[in-house]
Amino acid sequence: MITSCTYIEKYTKKEVVQVVDTVIDFSKVDALPVFPKCKEIPSREKQGICFQIEMSSYIYALFQEYELLINQEINDTVFVKLIVDVNGFTKLSSIKMDSTTKQLVPKFDSILRISLQKLPKLEPAIKRDVPVATEFTLPIIIKN
Repeated sequence: MITSCTYIEKYTKKEVVQVVDTVIDFSKVDALPVFPKCKEIPSREKQGICFQIEMSSYIYALFQEYELLINQEINDTVFVKLIVDVNGFTKLSSIKMDSTTKQLVPKFDSILRISLQKLPKLEPAIKRDVPVATEFTLPIIIKN
């Protein structure tokens, strides 16, 4: 018995491959995380500004609750990376601070962690109608 390639081709199923021509940019989201207070703002751009203001003022207010005794003049910017997960909870990713600042304010990271636990639950960022985790950097200026 002899068969040819055309015989096999005739009786095998061919799957149709659908080509997707959409490129998804995973470095950007469609909607930023939102505080409950900012949710009613119709413009996404203004929601982002509201988010920045609320996050900064909330953390500043929580730091005001603690009495930090610093015996030396300090003027530094600490870069705090935060993650808002898909459930809307904020977590600390990393802290970038000068070694001198770290020595002068050793409880900074502890206070920040406690402060983040007190943050209200946020609306997570949205990408293609799906909640996604986002990471962002918050600069905190320490000056006395």
